[in-house]
Amino acid sequence: MADPAKGPGGKLTPKQEAFALAFFETGNAAEAYRRAYDVSENARDHWIYVEAGQLLDHPEVTLRLQELREHAERHAIYTRQKAMEELEEARETARVNAQAAAMVSATSAKIKLLGLDKPARLEVTSPDGSMSPKPAVLLANLSDEELAQLERLTDKARHSEGVGEKE
Repeated sequence: MADPAKGPGGKLTPKQEAFALAFFETGNAAEAYRRAYDVSENARDHWIYVEAGQLLDHPEVTLRLQELREHAERHAIYTRQKAMEELEEARETARVNAQAAAMVSATSAKIKLLGLDKPARLEVTSPDGSMSPKPAVLLANLSDEELAQLERLTDKARHSEGVGEKE
């Protein structure tokens, strides 16, 4: 009898299938995991990389990805992999012909194709909250004395010749 966790007939679960399709489309396991699974906006990237890597190692997912590649080849579908191969060929030709600008152009296109040109997501807080940004100070909550002191400091900074210089 088939394992119900793997879906009917021992095949992929719907989420595993969605992961395989997204990975085939993007070539990025973490992005495929985010698309296929209910991932929280603040989920740690490291956790996503581990989970996505485990899915790529799953035998059924590996077989499905191979099926998708073979289907694409049979039907002459232009794939990300084919584009990468063509860009590498162009880069190598440019290298042999000492055409630095063409090499850079091919490398840049590969970087964009892989999504490496996008900024990395940075975590600005720490788990214990010690690195959390301080809340903004609302001027409406300051006393008249505090506002006067702020005004003096602002004027002093605006008219100073340099940091740390005496008046």
